[in-house]
Amino acid sequence: MEPKRLNKYISDAGFCSRREADELLEQGRVTVNGKIPQPGTMVTAKDKVRIDDQILSVREEEPVFLALNKPAGIATSADRSVRNNIISAINHPASLQPIGLMDRDAEGLIFLSNDKDLVNRMTKGDYKYEKEYIVTVDKVITPAFLEKMSEVSGPAEFSEESKKNHISRLDPTRFKIVLEPGTNHHVKRLVEAQGYKLVKLKRTRIQNLTISQLATGHWRTLTPVEVDELKKVLSSKVAGRKPFGASRSGSSAGRGTNTFNGKRSESAPARPGRPAGAAAKRKTSKTTGGPTKRGTRGSSRTTTKGSVGRGNASRKSR
Repeated sequence: MEPKRLNKYISDAGFCSRREADELLEQGRVTVNGKIPQPGTMVTAKDKVRIDDQILSVREEEPVFLALNKPAGIATSADRSVRNNIISAINHPASLQPIGLMDRDAEGLIFLSNDKDLVNRMTKGDYKYEKEYIVTVDKVITPAFLEKMSEVSGPAEFSEESKKNHISRLDPTRFKIVLEPGTNHHVKRLVEAQGYKLVKLKRTRIQNLTISQLATGHWRTLTPVEVDELKKVLSSKVAGRKPFGASRSGSSAGRGTNTFNGKRSESAPARPGRPAGAAAKRKTSKTTGGPTKRGTRGSSRTTTKGSVGRGNASRKSR
């Protein structure tokens, strides 16, 4: 493990947040190798960090970043005591956390990662990402409804710039909406403000990542290039957008995944320096996200695809 600041080490151990860790340090309740640490102390896995009478430990893991096509009924909570929580459903060996908010009844694309700093940054900057939804409501959609749904307000930093969401009706009670960066991204509230009730909400895209080839309940590992593209959005004031309806050359969140029958749908992007299709030959598990080889917990050799466990599926795969 690379040396890291003591407050981050405490946070990564799951004891508390960094801010709360700073308070514990100020109170003199933290020791490192039996001594009160100095401000800015850096620690590694070899150091013994103790808070009161509890020794902390941080499990070393390689960074993991997943895209999941979440089924309805799964709670986007990292708390395993919550019924049908997303962490237990995926059953991945890494210490994952969901990124952003998504209602239990909603379905579609959501990201998860064990990089807590990135999770916090992306959750805080969630409104900077362009998102696409398919929405079903309880009554006939009118032109006035579509106009109101396109004219929405956004965060204060975008107040000087006129923003409009792009929306198109698919059938009498169903429409597609592309939420612009900087606008209100709470679709349910937007719908209810117009006197309608939300029947079904499905997120089909975030930036250039889609679920077109990712079956419901299945996940895959994003490539480093895809993760870097998502990080770039955080450093920009407003994410760019292609004209509504234009074809996108971005990657599908379903590449390199398995369908429910275990057949491969499409080759994953090859790594630099590897021949095309080589990435598709990597051996991966067809179970609920267990590692391909024993003893690779948290390493880069963990599976790059999987599915949400149903019933005793995860138990049978062991």
